[in-house]
Amino acid sequence: MQFKVTRLSLLISGLFIAASPLVHAADTSNVGKVTVQGDNGGQSTGLIQQEESAKARSSVNRDYMDKQSTTSNPFQMINLLPGVNSYDTDGTGLFGGNIRVRGFNSDQLGFTINGAPVNDSGSFAVYPQEYTDAENLCDIFVTQGSTDTEAPHVGATGGNIGMTMCTPEDQRRFRTEYTFGSNSLWKAYVRLDSGKLFNDRFKFFVSYSKTQADKFKGDGRADKEHVDFNSKFDLGGGSFVDTGFMYNSALNNNYRSLTKAQIAQYGRNLDFGTVPPIHQPGGPGAQNDSTYGPNAGINTGNKDLYYGYNLNPFKNWLGTMNAHFQLAPQSSIDVNPYMWYGFGTGANQLQTVSEGNSGTLLGGGVRDANGDGDTKDTVFVYEGSRTRTYRPGVTLKYNQQIDNHKLMVGYWYERARHQQTGPFAPIDNNGNSADVWQNNSDAWLRNQDGSFVQYRDTLTVSTGKSAFVQDNISLMQDKLNLQLGARYSSIDRDLTNNPSQSAPGFYTLQKSYSDLLPSVGIRYQLDQVQSVFFNAAKNFKAPGNFSYFGLISGGKFVNGVYTGGTVRNPLVDKETSWNYDLGYRYASDKWTFSGSLFYVDYKDRIATSYNPDTGNRTDFNVGDSTSKGFELESGYSLTKNLSLYGSLSYIKSKMKSDMPFAANFALPTGGKEFPDTPNWLSGMSLQYAQDSWYLFGQAKYTGKRYTTLVNDDSLGGYTVFNAGAGYTFPSSTWLKKPTVRFNLSNIFDKQYLNLSSGSGSQFTTNAVAIGPNAPASAPSFYVSAPRTFSVTLVADF
Repeated sequence: MQFKVTRLSLLISGLFIAASPLVHAADTSNVGKVTVQGDNGGQSTGLIQQEESAKARSSVNRDYMDKQSTTSNPFQMINLLPGVNSYDTDGTGLFGGNIRVRGFNSDQLGFTINGAPVNDSGSFAVYPQEYTDAENLCDIFVTQGSTDTEAPHVGATGGNIGMTMCTPEDQRRFRTEYTFGSNSLWKAYVRLDSGKLFNDRFKFFVSYSKTQADKFKGDGRADKEHVDFNSKFDLGGGSFVDTGFMYNSALNNNYRSLTKAQIAQYGRNLDFGTVPPIHQPGGPGAQNDSTYGPNAGINTGNKDLYYGYNLNPFKNWLGTMNAHFQLAPQSSIDVNPYMWYGFGTGANQLQTVSEGNSGTLLGGGVRDANGDGDTKDTVFVYEGSRTRTYRPGVTLKYNQQIDNHKLMVGYWYERARHQQTGPFAPIDNNGNSADVWQNNSDAWLRNQDGSFVQYRDTLTVSTGKSAFVQDNISLMQDKLNLQLGARYSSIDRDLTNNPSQSAPGFYTLQKSYSDLLPSVGIRYQLDQVQSVFFNAAKNFKAPGNFSYFGLISGGKFVNGVYTGGTVRNPLVDKETSWNYDLGYRYASDKWTFSGSLFYVDYKDRIATSYNPDTGNRTDFNVGDSTSKGFELESGYSLTKNLSLYGSLSYIKSKMKSDMPFAANFALPTGGKEFPDTPNWLSGMSLQYAQDSWYLFGQAKYTGKRYTTLVNDDSLGGYTVFNAGAGYTFPSSTWLKKPTVRFNLSNIFDKQYLNLSSGSGSQFTTNAVAIGPNAPASAPSFYVSAPRTFSVTLVADF
């Protein structure tokens, strides 16, 4: 094992040593529960909380988020926490990004907002730019490794990330905010808080924002509108009903990912082309837009594809409710219904379609698409991954206190309808599509038999269920806490595949996955400020529904209908993991510390890569693997005004065996590390706050990581520095707390690369050819955003 010492890691290690428990030994005394006063234990940065759970858990609160750029997404907000490896595509947070925690990818983590799951119901992917406005979030927590017993997930082998909206203010307030910055960034935000109404029993807030920003390279921009609503109704006697609603509409151009060879040849600023494709004039004979002279380079080289057809239009809304009914002092019921809706498209929409008129083609072939009177042409069209999802669900919990036992029993149920199609719409010579949102069926191309031309046409109905029970036992006057839990989780997937270009035959498929998931947590309070904990929990993840696409082959077309095909079984099964944590915490008036050793034992871990036998990207069980390491975080109040936060993480992952790949061939993955899992991560934040102003600096080190499953390509480590400052002016009779904030990211314009692994765990198998069964396939990367800034003006009325 080799250890590479960086300046940042050395500095953070000094923080942990300088603030060791021996320094604060005089603060300890043998009393019951921890009560911290004074300097907030280094928590004034908002980056560390004094946790009491019997598992590894980290979080950020409103104090921290309030000082970050207002366009930041949740991945950026938690980037400094231990075990977290995240990136955003452009620095603003508007174009998304990805996250891994302890090497678990975003589609292996359970994400919730106000307790409602927001992972994609089909693939479990996460799109952080869609959820909430940062101004309305009060808490983001991460449980590294162990998923909570009551968590509404069937795709989380690596823990939870939860977001909680702020409670409405008690006093009536109207807040206005305006942000501007690099790359023509601007955001306008307004929020109304009602204050307490109806005998102080009800209050709400509603906010609206509109945000735009240009891409830092290439043409295109992000355009986003967002609405948030939250309310609290006090029913009396400890009962209440909280409701939330979030709406988001975005139309973003994509950034182009690049291989290392493309970067070397064309430079880091290579992006999608700016010249729209044009149609070859129609006429007798066959025309082909893709080989038409003026379109040369549209599909290859540095003109590759038109930026106007690399879009991600998407709308979604989420409604949540938390109804808590206090039946008696020792018993209560929680009813938490939710509804998620999403619609949109994405990916590269510049595609070609070939006309035809024959019974040996699906639907008899594509009708005349360019209007020249024949069906002999290959025509450029607009086509993308169209998705519509309806996802209602509910969690029911009964809570009962019996002596020293705090019991919880509950049930979670949801039924998601996930329709995924790929219609084709005409485009003109000026780069305009007849249907950018792919929601106008009158504009779609049709086959000879009148059916729509579709790249794909599937409906997945996913029914998720969990029955769970937990007993939280307080012993030895709460010095010892024992938490025993179990849940039985299952998901039933019912897929209907209608005939399409990629899967021409009709078929249905039913798959069910389930597992019993026990957990045990032990926390022992050594004294007022010191505690130790141990946690063990089993998690599982069902395969994504993409595993069921394109499974039919071997048939033939008769009068435009595909007959006689054989439906293959999916190549992937569920993955499971056992997560173990052994940790220590220290919480005094000046210093808060948390550290844990962890070990993760995977069975049948899932990854996505290219399958040479089927010619597409497919989920594989890459076999058993392990991950082990440690995580440290610490917050220290150097003075009343000066606070320091640091995190340090180490992980070593290992795949245990070679991965079956092509026929009679296995990839040499045994003993290799899982891609995009840096051995070392470290973060630091130094903040000075006094009266009406503050100033902070941050740094994040990301270590070397491999980019392929066979570890034949890698990325070196890098450190990124950010900073921010703010000042609040005196209030006037009509203007309250006018504040200006400044944020600067990537101060030293550091250049680095982030692996483009899609929205899930998609990896290139090998960058160097391993014989004919595994030819070279170069991984692609997003280049780092340059130095960017934002300025925010905010005031209440």
